[in-house]
Amino acid sequence: MRTRRIIILSSILVLATLVSGYCGEPDTALGQLKSELKSQGVSDQFIRITESSVKRMLASGAKISDIKTVLLDLWNQGVKARALKNAVSAVAELVASGDDTLEAARIASGAAHKAEAEGLSGFGVGMSVKKAVQDRKAYLKSLKK
Repeated sequence: MRTRRIIILSSILVLATLVSGYCGEPDTALGQLKSELKSQGVSDQFIRITESSVKRMLASGAKISDIKTVLLDLWNQGVKARALKNAVSAVAELVASGDDTLEAARIASGAAHKAEAEGLSGFGVGMSVKKAVQDRKAYLKSLKK
């Protein structure tokens, strides 16, 4: 009887440890990513703007190194404010649909550059990126069938 209690208590402790470690993982990953970005000179405002989309990517299983690559590319291109938020949100949407992080970034960035080359700006660029995201999601969905 006493052995059974010890086993049950041990099991509960192990499960509690695993669950607490699992719950803390995204925060740890986000903290690590923020630290790495800051060490590369990325501003707090840039990090704040992208944080909710980054959390979505992490929850979707994206690798920290891929997210960091995408964000540093946007930082180095000087993408700011609404354009930054929209770009990272588009990538997060594709990642949540099962796409690779770097491929998602390539699609969103390519659509934006193409729209700008066609003379579009602001809303037009946003709509082009949104269309590219929808097309890619449809393609990914067709692969699953």
